[in-house]
Formats: sequence, structure tokens, C-alpha cells
Amino acid sequence: MLILLIFGGLMLILSVFYLMNSWQQYHQWKWATFLVLISLAATVYGAVNLPYWHHNSASQSSSQSTTSSQKSIKEFSNNGLQTQNGATQSEKEDAILRQLQNGYSKMGSVEFDRASKTYKIEPNTDTDNGKALNAILQNPSQADQAGWPGLTKSLCKTSAALKKTLGDGYTLSLMKPGDNSSAMFSAKDGSESYNAIK
Repeated sequence: MLILLIFGGLMLILSVFYLMNSWQQYHQWKWATFLVLISLAATVYGAVNLPYWHHNSASQSSSQSTTSSQKSIKEFSNNGLQTQNGATQSEKEDAILRQLQNGYSKMGSVEFDRASKTYKIEPNTDTDNGKALNAILQNPSQADQAGWPGLTKSLCKTSAALKKTLGDGYTLSLMKPGDNSSAMFSAKDGSESYNAIK
């Protein structure tokens, strides 16, 4: 599209001079005006379809989807985590897992690793949330615009709720989309412990 934009711009300049010359010397304007309109249309079409405009719209859509997932996480973390009184630690962990699975269902699945005491949020790669997180990974400079700080703050709040309900030593990790062995962000006992987006 850049070539079309450059070609259309040059053609527009030349056709405007051709129109002025045709009118001054021959008092004819139809063919020259037609050339001006065609070159103007080519220039506008080339400018509108530049990759620059599509990049901005992609970052806006990733920002909107990250903001929506951030909103659902914030609502979830504000509601808190609840377990029954008198339940064993294992029963509490299972109850919390079910609540996290329900709370993060729009983002993806949640698994619990008992050995490391880690709840892993695994985003779906084919959803808007997964695509937005991949966009942040590929272009960390867009993280603030996409709402990454708010998302991580909400995850820290949920981690603090884990500490209050289950005790110390539990980690909440947001995994990279499509890679359940690598975390994008982790919070332990209510504080950030790892952040892949710097």
C-alpha cells in the first residue's frame, strides 16, 4: 500500500499541473479532472490501508480484551475466596481451585500443583484474552496501554485472598498462552514474585 500511496501522490501532483495547463492553453478540463480524481482516489485508498492504521486497531482490540479480562478478575478478587469451617487443608485447596476455575472461566482453565502450592491460570490461545496476552508478550511497550498493570494488581489481590484463606506459601501464576510450563506473572502471598513484562 505504501507504493500505491507514493504512486498516487506523484500522479496527483502531475495531474493537477496537467489540469492547470489544459485549462490555460486549451480551455479543456474534463480529461484532466478525471485524472485528478483517479489519482486522488488512489492516494486516499493507499493512505487508509497503510499497516500503521491496522497496527493501532489491533493494539486497541487487545487493550479492550485485556481490560475486560481485568474487570472480570477484579470482580472475582473483590468477592473473595471462601471455604467451610473445619475443612482440612486439602479440602480447602480443592474448594479454592473450584472457585478459581469458576472465576477465571472466561480467561481459561485453572490447575493446582500441590507440590509447589501453585494455582496456574492457563489462558486459552484462541480467545481474545489469549491473543491480547500474546500481543503484550510480543510487544511489552504496549503493556501499560493494554491494562497490564491493572491486571497484575488484581492478581496480587487474589493472591492475598489465597494467603488469608489458606495460609502462607501459595502462588498464583498467570501462564503464557499455549505454554503451561512458563509463567507471565506470579504473585505469592499477595506480592508480585515474577513479571515477564518489564
